[in-house]
Order: sequence, then structure tokens, then C-alpha cells
Amino acid sequence: MIWLIELLVLSMTCLLMYHAQRREHTEFVKLFWISGLSMGFLREASLVGISDLYSYGDFHLTLFGVPLIYGVIWTNFSYVSWQWSENYLGRKYLGASAWDHHLPLMFITMVFIAFFFEVLLSQAQLIHWNLDASKTLWGGVPILTPFAYGFTAVLFMITLRWIVAKPTGNWQVSTLKLSALQPLSILVLTALLFLTNLAAIIVFAD
Repeated sequence: MIWLIELLVLSMTCLLMYHAQRREHTEFVKLFWISGLSMGFLREASLVGISDLYSYGDFHLTLFGVPLIYGVIWTNFSYVSWQWSENYLGRKYLGASAWDHHLPLMFITMVFIAFFFEVLLSQAQLIHWNLDASKTLWGGVPILTPFAYGFTAVLFMITLRWIVAKPTGNWQVSTLKLSALQPLSILVLTALLFLTNLAAIIVFAD
């Protein structure tokens, strides 16, 4: 079962990269997924290694103690939510105004993805939540989990737009800049999760 999930996620990554290459170009694919890997591993290092919000099950493919699929899945989901927002609105995100409808749609898409993916992980016992949450969705999954998915995609896509808006003509330099923004992105994510959890405690207090 675990091998199958890992294989499906890696196959999904290849298909999405092919799709992105057809819609954009090869350099953009490298920019998006290399920077996304930086974001994914930093996210896991922060939420698992430092905050200890959850721990992993028995994955087979790992890198630096992080399951490989966790390194790529956030980039994959961000890409899916981005494409869905563009298909729905009928216009490009990267050329949109600063305050556009794309980001809310990406957030909502990620929330729906969370309900599917977290159920899968919970059923396969591939994630164990350590957060002492007063309210959970299922299997001990905290109520802030869908928000974590949404915030992750939105923050990554905001940083992507910042970099693409100021092209360097060199995808390596753009990738380095985008990757360098990810620690700040993860710091903001951690703060947003803290505030979301605090709001949930206040709202659901007995």
C-alpha cells in the first residue's frame, strides 16, 4: 500500500511536469519544481523537525529523514490549484493584478485536496498528529490541517509571482531567488498556523 502511494505521487509529479512544460517551457518547470522542493523540505523541517506537529509512518523513499513524496507533494498540489484557478477564471495568474481572485480559489482548492489526501494518509497510518487539538476532523487530524494546505500553496504562489514579475533572463538565478524566499514563506506559514490554531481554541472553547 505504501509503495503504491509513493509510486502514484511520483507518477503524478512526472505528469504535472510534462503538463507544465507543454503550457510554459522547460526552464519554468525547473524553476517551479526545484524551488518547490526547497519549500517542501523546509516546510517539513519546520512543522515536523522543529514544531513537532506530526510524525511520519513507515515510508520507503526518504531524503534527509523526510519522505520523498512530502518533498514534492506540496509543489504538485500548488500547481494543481493554480491551474484550476486559471481554468475557472479564464485568465493567467502570473499576469493578474496583485489582488486577484486566483489566490482565494487556490486556497479553496487546497482545502478540498486536504480532505481527500489526509483521509488517505490517516487510513494508511502514514501520518501521526502530535498536536493537542480541541477539535479534530477525523482520525485525530486537527481542524487547522486544511488551512495549512491552503496557506502553503498561497504563500508559494505569491513568492513565484514576485520572482516572475522581475525576470532575470536566467532560470538558475530566478530559481535561486525563489528558493531563497522560501524560509520567509515557511516562517509566515508557521505564524499563520499558530494564529489559526489559537482562533480554533477560542471559538471551540467550552
